[in-house]
Amino acid sequence: MITFIWKYKYFLYSIIFSFFVLSIFVLRNPNIYYESERILQYADELDIDSKEFSEKTNLLLVGAEYSKPINYKEFKDLEAIHFELLENEQVVFVQNVHNDFKLFKNDFFGLFGNLSKIKNNQDFENYVDKLIKNNSLYISKDLKKVFFALELDNSLDEKLNTDFINFLEQRFDSLSAKEVYITGQTKAEIYIKNKVISELIYITLFSAILCSLILWLFSKNFKFVIIVLLSVIYSVFITLMISQTFFGGIELVMIIMPAILFIVCISDFMHLVNNNNKFDNKLEYFKSQIRNIGKPVALTSITTAIGFLSFCFSSVVPILRLGIITTIGIIISLVIILITYAICIDLKLNRYDENNIWNKNIDRFILYLTKLRNSKASIPILTLMLSLCFYGLYNFEINNHVNDEFNKSSKLYKEMSFFDDNFSGYKQVTFIIQGDNNSNIKNIKIFEKHLSENGFNIDISISDLENTNDFQEKLISEVLIIKTRMKDIGSSQSLELINTIKEKSKDLNINVKVSGNGHLFDKLSNKITKEILLGLLLAISSISILFLFISNFNFRYLLVILIPNTFPILVCIGIMSLSEFYFSISNAFIFAIVFGLIVDDSIHIITSYRSNLINGLNKSDALERSLTITGRAVLKTTVIILLTLFPLLFSEFNSISQLGILTIISAMIAIVFDLIYLPQLIKKYL
Repeated sequence: MITFIWKYKYFLYSIIFSFFVLSIFVLRNPNIYYESERILQYADELDIDSKEFSEKTNLLLVGAEYSKPINYKEFKDLEAIHFELLENEQVVFVQNVHNDFKLFKNDFFGLFGNLSKIKNNQDFENYVDKLIKNNSLYISKDLKKVFFALELDNSLDEKLNTDFINFLEQRFDSLSAKEVYITGQTKAEIYIKNKVISELIYITLFSAILCSLILWLFSKNFKFVIIVLLSVIYSVFITLMISQTFFGGIELVMIIMPAILFIVCISDFMHLVNNNNKFDNKLEYFKSQIRNIGKPVALTSITTAIGFLSFCFSSVVPILRLGIITTIGIIISLVIILITYAICIDLKLNRYDENNIWNKNIDRFILYLTKLRNSKASIPILTLMLSLCFYGLYNFEINNHVNDEFNKSSKLYKEMSFFDDNFSGYKQVTFIIQGDNNSNIKNIKIFEKHLSENGFNIDISISDLENTNDFQEKLISEVLIIKTRMKDIGSSQSLELINTIKEKSKDLNINVKVSGNGHLFDKLSNKITKEILLGLLLAISSISILFLFISNFNFRYLLVILIPNTFPILVCIGIMSLSEFYFSISNAFIFAIVFGLIVDDSIHIITSYRSNLINGLNKSDALERSLTITGRAVLKTTVIILLTLFPLLFSEFNSISQLGILTIISAMIAIVFDLIYLPQLIKKYL
């Protein structure tokens, strides 16, 4: 295999380049999937009440915020928009202050917007008094914030939805309001699909620039930097092309993949070129490097891939596809690296100046950690990290919010928070009442009051509908549906609250079932988070079994591998728990990625140590040589990880920014542990 790669390296490279060119054409118009929409498709996996009532509603919430209480003119402007929306064929219904049931209980013409009685400023003042007296759901008490709820036709395609949202934005922007907020699942999907493409370009570009800079500083070899970056770019584009071709698009979470492949590719290159022994025969040199360094490089690629393969245990397509595609990408990058490395040797592009100032600083840092390892100062550092581990485990929590995916600085987060803070939330929860409702009207009203007392906003109450024909028809069909909204208080607290509501319904002898996208999200998100964490445990178990097999079932070897690779993750969780950290869909999968990345460093050190023993060195010399030579490459790869992931910190998406934060923290802890405490474990157990 090694000889084959060497012999046909240029031919193989031309094939890779051809696939890269093809990928550019395939990815000209990529299809981006937004996973929150598709997560709700997996309700069948759960025992969700009344699935027949859980069909998707194309709900949009629109809010306008004014600098001062609205006046008569501003109110009439809002009324004009109300009538425009009523006449729009794409709109199923509209609710706002102009058809609030609480204000029109005795005037059913007003409910449908066919009668406008506010014709002058005095009428408006009287109407304001009515608003204050009846506590309208659609305007704040200070009269500075107004709220429109509208449902669009479910059959609208993405273009029509986009056009309508653009129309809404332009129409409400024409008001004198200081800020306009629009949210809803459709709005989020469109916003994210547009944003994710720009972020994919941004992350890839800036990661490439930062990696180029650090590679040049370490090597001072411009040609080497170019050929390495080309290898990474080939890997990224070809992998994304595979997703586009076989899955019809790219998942939102896949925008982290370029950064991952940058880390994997460049880390492997740094290890391959770390030992600059001179050979007269290029082929023999290539074979020697592959035997001595290529094997641990392949092993680390396998362990990283296992971290991603753990996602294949998830029943959710976006997470599963991330695992499959990234695993394929790692394999592709490994093949490309080997072919490119062969060309580097043939063209003598793998040589670089080991004595430049940056490499000398790396050596000085290793020497400093060596002194720290042999001093008493290492004890309080270890004690602090252990304390953080226990603190993180003690504060372990699984929870999910609908807006978890968005950073607080995100426009979408601010829009969603507006409705949470001012209009009782945006999370839809539907209560379906079945049975003989004629005899239960009194108890249903008590039940509604209980909902209101527990933070549920009832958009249309039973009391308001009691005298309408629609209500009578529902009584005959023995089904009443109460549609509510609630604040995004988190899935764990929401599910506890729903259980309390169910208990109350039993006390009232009402047969209540719960549905709605908000409730589905709560149950599904917690289930998926647990699946992902289980996948992490399976990844750790799989890697453990792999190393047991490699070490001829030497359990001491397993101990030396697992401690330095799980410990940094636990410390990282402890550090994050100092803030309001919890495990969610947005971050649970990150730890499997982190584990796959940081396990590489300890593998290289241990493999180098065993290789030095085989070459005749005693334990002490073998360890010091590993820390001096391999430790240098490990430090370089850690610097590369830090710089490659740095652009991710500025992402609008929490899953992306937290990948950067968690991996950077874990990588820094891992390098300290690998160079201070891992040598002590090696001395004691190997």
